[in-house]
Amino acid sequence: MKQLSWTGIPAVLAIAVAVVATFANVFGNSWHYDDLHAITQNPHLQSLQDPLRLLLDPTQFSRDADKAMFRPLLLVSFALNFAWSGLETWSWHLVNLGLHLACTLVLWQILRDLGRPPAHALWGALLFALHPLATEPVNYISSRSESLAALFVLGAFCLHLRATEAGGRQDWRWRAGSVLAFALGVMTKSVAITTPALLLAFTGLRYGWRRALTPSTWWPYAAVAVAYLAIVGAHVTRAVASDAVRGPWEQLATQAKALPYYARLLAFPVGLNVHHQFFAGGAALVVALSVAAVISLLYVGLRRAPRDVTFGLLWVAMILSPTIVVPLHVLVNDHRLYLPMVGVVLALTSLTSMWGPRQRPWLGPVGLVLLGVLAVTSWQRNSIWQNEFTLWSDAAAKSPTPLVPVAYVHLGNYAKDAGHLAEAEGYFRHALSIDPDHVAARNNLGITLQGLGRWDEAVVLYQGIVTERPDLAEGWYNLGKAYQQSAQAHRIAGEEEAALAEEGRARASYRRAPLDGPHAHVILNNLGTTFENTGRLDSATIYYRLSLESQMTNADARRNLTRLLRNLPARASMWMEAGAFVELESLCAELIPAAERLGYKNPGPLFFLAVSRFSQGLYAESVAPNRQLVAQYPDFAEGYLQLGNVYETLGDPVLAADVYRQQLLRLPRGEHSAEAATRLKRLEARR
Repeated sequence: MKQLSWTGIPAVLAIAVAVVATFANVFGNSWHYDDLHAITQNPHLQSLQDPLRLLLDPTQFSRDADKAMFRPLLLVSFALNFAWSGLETWSWHLVNLGLHLACTLVLWQILRDLGRPPAHALWGALLFALHPLATEPVNYISSRSESLAALFVLGAFCLHLRATEAGGRQDWRWRAGSVLAFALGVMTKSVAITTPALLLAFTGLRYGWRRALTPSTWWPYAAVAVAYLAIVGAHVTRAVASDAVRGPWEQLATQAKALPYYARLLAFPVGLNVHHQFFAGGAALVVALSVAAVISLLYVGLRRAPRDVTFGLLWVAMILSPTIVVPLHVLVNDHRLYLPMVGVVLALTSLTSMWGPRQRPWLGPVGLVLLGVLAVTSWQRNSIWQNEFTLWSDAAAKSPTPLVPVAYVHLGNYAKDAGHLAEAEGYFRHALSIDPDHVAARNNLGITLQGLGRWDEAVVLYQGIVTERPDLAEGWYNLGKAYQQSAQAHRIAGEEEAALAEEGRARASYRRAPLDGPHAHVILNNLGTTFENTGRLDSATIYYRLSLESQMTNADARRNLTRLLRNLPARASMWMEAGAFVELESLCAELIPAAERLGYKNPGPLFFLAVSRFSQGLYAESVAPNRQLVAQYPDFAEGYLQLGNVYETLGDPVLAADVYRQQLLRLPRGEHSAEAATRLKRLEARR
C-alpha cells in the first residue's frame, strides 16, 4: 500500500479539517469584554462611506475617544465584517477562525521551506493550530488583532526566507512582499514592530552576520519602522513615561515574573484564564529567580542548542519584548502568547527532525496523542467562551481564594443585564468584599440598586465615588440619574416639592460631570430633562440641542427635541391664553436653531416667535422672524397675515398691502386668503 505523502494538498486538507473540527463549537459564542466599546457600541464601524477616516483617525477604534489606537487595518476588518452581517457573531467568529487557519498554513509553509520533513512540518503546524492558547484569538473577537498581526508577521518571515534563499540575486518580488507584509502588520498591532529583529536574527544565525547586516536588505524595513514610530511615538511616550501605569522598576519586576509564567502556559496550557491572578511587582527573590531562569534558558539556547532551536527561543523573547518595555494595564493574558507559539514550534520541530523513527519509534504515537489532547482541551475551552457568565464563572472557579474582584464584577454585569438584579447585587457585594474601593463594582452596584428602587442607597454609593474621583464623568452621571429617579417616585406620590428638590440635585450633579468624555451627549440630554421636568423648556431645548451637536446619532436628544416641536402649537395656545408671552418667545428662540439642526421643517417656532413679540408690543422686533417665516414657508398663509398686521401696526400700509398681494398671488383661495383680500381692499380704499 502506498504511503500517504504529507505534502501539498493532503497536508493542507488535514490542517483545514483538524482546525474546523476543533473550533466547530465557536460560532454561537457571544461578545466579550473590549468587544463592547470597540465593536458593538462603536458607531464608527457602521459606515464604509469614508474609509480614509478609518485608516487615519485613531479615535475611530473605539466608542471611547480615550481608548484611541492606531490599528487601521484591524478597524477596516471590523467595518467590513459589520457591513457583511451586522452584529451576528457567527460571521465574526468565521473570520477569526479563517485567520487562524491562514496563520497555520503559512507556518506550515515556513516549516517546509526551512527543510523540516513533511510529517514533522505537518505536526508542527497542527501543534500551533490545536493548542489551547489559540482559543482566545478565535473566540474573543477583539483579539482578532493578534491573529491578523500574526498573519502579516508570518507572511513577512516566509517571504523574507524566499528572498534570502534567492541568494545574491535578492529576488526583489519576495523582498517587496515581505516589506509590504511588515507594513500591514504594524497597521494591525504594534507587536509586529518586532518583525525586522526576527528577520535579522534568523538571517544571522543561518547565513552569517555579515550577510545579515547588508544595508540594502534592511533600509525598506527601517523606513516602515520609522514611519510607524513617527505616527505612534506620542502614544508610546505617554504609555512608557508621562502616563505610565507603573514605574520602570516595577514594570521590569512584573515582566521578569511573567516570562517563566508564560513558559509554563506554553508548555502546560492548564489553567487558562481570561483574567489571571497575576500581580505587579513582587518579592526580590522571586524576581531574581525568574530572571536567572530566563537568562539560563537563553544561554543554553545561544551556546548549546541547534541554530533553529536558538532562533525559536529568540522568537519567543523578541515577540514578548514590547510587553517588557511598555507597561500595560493587563499584566498577562492568553492571547499574548499566540505569536510566541510559533517560536516554540520552530524549536520543537527542529529537535524532532533530528530524531528519526528508528531512533525514537515512540515519537509518532506520542505526537499524535499530544495533538488529540490539545484538540479536546481547545474544544472544551471554546465552550467556556459561550457567554459572559460561562467565561467569568470559569475565571472565578480558578481562583478559589480570589484576590481580584474582576470576575465577580463581570458576573454581576451579566446578571444585571439579564434582569437578575438580586443576583447581581450579590456578585457586586462579593467583589467589594475583596476590594472595598473598586470603582466599577461600586458604580455597578449603584446601578443595580437603582433598578431595585433603592435610590437612597445608590445615592450614597455615588456620592462616595465622586468625592474620591471628581473627574469621573460616569459617577456624576449616575448620581444625577439616581436623583432623577427619586424625583419621579416623589412625583408619582404627589410630593411635588420633594420632586423639584431632587431634580435640582440631579441638575447640580450633571453640571459637575466633565464633558470631554464619550458620554457627554448622554449627560447633556439628561441635564435637559431636569429643566423640562421643572417647566424650563427653553433651557431644556438648549441642552437637548447641545447633546445632539455632541453626537448627531443621539436618539434620545432627537426624540426630546421632536416632542417639544410637535407640542409647540398646543403649548403656545395655552401660554398665550395665560399671557405668558415672554416664556413663549424664549422657547421659540431656542427651538428655531434646534429645528434647523434636526432638519425639522415646520413654521411653528418662527410663527409663534413673531406672535409672542407682537403680543408684547415689540412690533419692530417681530418683523425679522415673520419675514423669515414667509420666505421659508411661502404656503403658510397665517405668516402673511401676521406680517401684514405688523406693518399696519407700524404705520406702513404700503408694505402691508404688498404682503397681502403676495399672499393672494401665492394662495388665491381659502379662508386666510379671503381675510387678506378684505384687508387689502380696506387699505386701498384709504388711499
